[in-house]
Amino acid sequence: MKIEIGVAPKPVAPGGVAEVTVQLSVNPGFKLNKYPKIKLAVPAVAGLVSGGETSQGTDAAPPPDRLDTNYFKSLDPLRLKLDVTPSAAPGLHDLDARLSYFYCVAASGYCAPAKISLKIPLVVR
Repeated sequence: MKIEIGVAPKPVAPGGVAEVTVQLSVNPGFKLNKYPKIKLAVPAVAGLVSGGETSQGTDAAPPPDRLDTNYFKSLDPLRLKLDVTPSAAPGLHDLDARLSYFYCVAASGYCAPAKISLKIPLVVR
C-alpha cells in the first residue's frame, strides 16, 4: 500500500483550518474493502488542533451472493479538516494519526484488518 499525505494550506495560520488529504494506492494483487469502512482519525492536540475522523465505504456488508461489490474499483482521497487553535505555536508539528482498513489478497481470498500509524506534517506560520 502506498500512502501519500498532504496538508493545505502550507503553512496554515493560527486560528485557520488545515485540510489533510490521504491518498491510498493499492498494490497489485490486493483489494480494499468498502465494508468495514476505511477510517482516518486524528486526535485533538491541546493548544494546536481539534481532532477529527473521516471514513469512506459502506455501512453494511454486501449480500453473500454479491461479495465482489465490496471492493473499491477506485478510491477518492480521504479528506479531513482540522481547526488550528489561535494560540498554536509556529513551526512544524507532526500530528499522530491512525489509518484503519480491511484488505483482501486477490489470489488467495485471504482478508484481514490493518491499522497504520501516520504522521501528519502540519506547518503553522
